Amino acid sequence: MDFFERQHQAKKKTGYLVFLFCVSVLLISLLNHLLIATVIGASSGAEGELEFVTAAYTDPVLAGLVFLGTFAVIGMAGLYRKSQLSGGGSSVAAMMGGRLVNMATIDPDERKLMNVVEEMAIASSVPVPEVYVMDGEEAINAFAAGYTLDDAVIGVTEGCMRRLQRDELQGVIAHEFSHILNQDMRLNLRLVTVIFGLVALAVIGRVLLRIGFYSSHGRSRRSSENGGGGGALAIGLIGVGLMATSGLGILMGNLIKSAVSRQREYLADSSAVQFTRNPEGLAGALKKIGALSGGSRLLNTPNAAEASHMFFGNAMSKSWFSITSTHPPLLERILLLEPSFDGDYSEVKFDERRSPTAKPVASGQQPLPGILIPGVGDALGQALPPVVMGLAAAGQAQVEVASVGTIADSIGNPTPQHVDFAAALLKSLPDAVREAARDTHDACALMFALLLDPKDGTVQKKQLGQVEELFGEQMAKATLKLSGEVAKLDPRAKLPVADLAIGALRRMAREQFDSFTHLLETLAAADEQIDLFEFSLSKLVIRHLEPHFSKQRKKSAQYYSLKKLGHECSVLISSLACTAGSDDETIQAAYDAGAVHLAGATNLIQLPAAECGLQELDQALGALVGVAPNLKRQLIQAAAATVSADGYLQIQEAELLRAISDSLDCPMPPLAIALDTAA
Repeated sequence: MDFFERQHQAKKKTGYLVFLFCVSVLLISLLNHLLIATVIGASSGAEGELEFVTAAYTDPVLAGLVFLGTFAVIGMAGLYRKSQLSGGGSSVAAMMGGRLVNMATIDPDERKLMNVVEEMAIASSVPVPEVYVMDGEEAINAFAAGYTLDDAVIGVTEGCMRRLQRDELQGVIAHEFSHILNQDMRLNLRLVTVIFGLVALAVIGRVLLRIGFYSSHGRSRRSSENGGGGGALAIGLIGVGLMATSGLGILMGNLIKSAVSRQREYLADSSAVQFTRNPEGLAGALKKIGALSGGSRLLNTPNAAEASHMFFGNAMSKSWFSITSTHPPLLERILLLEPSFDGDYSEVKFDERRSPTAKPVASGQQPLPGILIPGVGDALGQALPPVVMGLAAAGQAQVEVASVGTIADSIGNPTPQHVDFAAALLKSLPDAVREAARDTHDACALMFALLLDPKDGTVQKKQLGQVEELFGEQMAKATLKLSGEVAKLDPRAKLPVADLAIGALRRMAREQFDSFTHLLETLAAADEQIDLFEFSLSKLVIRHLEPHFSKQRKKSAQYYSLKKLGHECSVLISSLACTAGSDDETIQAAYDAGAVHLAGATNLIQLPAAECGLQELDQALGALVGVAPNLKRQLIQAAAATVSADGYLQIQEAELLRAISDSLDCPMPPLAIALDTAA
């Protein structure tokens, strides 16, 4: 199952969840109607009591009020919870008492955790998510939360961070990244709002019970004298009934949560192993949960029960009713990873951390691994030796591409080679660059430095003046200083550096954001032309920052066919053909290669260069992001076929392809993950 099919399945699961939720609410409403009708009918008088009850059952006004009231209470409670979680993953982390980890932390365990998260993010080509730690929680557990890639966070318990060795922690984090890439997070948050709405009825029932109890107790003397107090009793009975019916609703909600969660946990375990190709790491983490007296059970985390389905392991005490468990049995998960395990947890050791198998390499000294292009190499997609083909000195080394289909298949499916590349890339970065990416002020300067013209001193002086005009002299000095470090970067490291900096950039003030984005676009156009890298960088950075500052959620699919998007599709492949070809013949060949994959688009025509520049491409992508997942696959295949029509992919073409894929909400792992660009 590829990324696009997983997106489709997640959408189907959401529809299934909505259907089951509506059925649950209808059933609860029916039971509430029967309850209230019985109480009202029975309390209307002793004589003819059965007639009163029957009349209440069949009263359409009463039935309508009860059904509307039930829907209103559950719906309003769910909307209230949804508003509380409107901030995405950070809201969930705050709800559970998480502490945000400083990106520049020097605590050894926190640094280890952040390094693993950064590696996974670069390997997946997604911005580094915020990381939270649940202090004082000795259990081994973790979660991923958010609505989209842009507001995703990862949380771990202190026990998870302190007790697990690096390969085990990597397995857990890979599991959580799988939830992010599989789009389980949005579904999980919807489950939270559903369960909260159902719980609200129980709260109202408890309140009514107390009102009825205290009212009847306060009037006990008068009631015994004049036969009164029936109203208070009725209120109390309705309260008891609401608690009972809401209890049934909560049970149904937990059954829904269990059915959805278990399947996604199996998928996340499987994806994590494909991600790291190290089942021992993930199995080791699960075995430590089994060996720990408290396991993965959370004792000090608020609202853990409400979010139990989000966690890596069972967050609550073992349920006597196993069908409501949100996770598969622990032993079953371990055996799928390590069939030889005998179930004896006494052998599991919580010993000192093992030293890494690879010798540590100083920052800036680690060479990057070989090329990894999907469809190139052996059947397992192993990295090949570095290849340089003529244009290396300009940062435009190219590699042969065997299949555009495998490029699309790589989306949302990072491999161990991507993880190795990410680890090596992080070690290759100069210390100044890594430190700058973790500080808001310096991260801004770093993005500006990436856009400084490295060859034309006049243009660079103009750009630094633009920086000083909008952000001041200190920012201009920091930008100039970092430009020297940026010049040392491998060309393939520049976009991943932007991924590293997104977290720090999100902490800038709202009023700074508008100036920041304006300056990015100004610097890119300072020489009166925008090259592919400048377009890719500014597009990627702004796209991942805008949702945070605008607080607008991305809309669901609006197009299920390309028929109405013929112009946008024409702009997409015409623009890419112009960048891929050097003359009319090669441009035509590139366009034709891409058009083959867009048979569903009507009025598809090749546009002249004047009508399909990067600005027009940007506008087209704004519309194409609204297509259904299966159509996004077509678009990416068309884009890949266009830029690699000559059988080769240059670095800047790979970066542009990644930016296009990213604009369509499809995280594409690094394509040419390493090329020796030395002349």
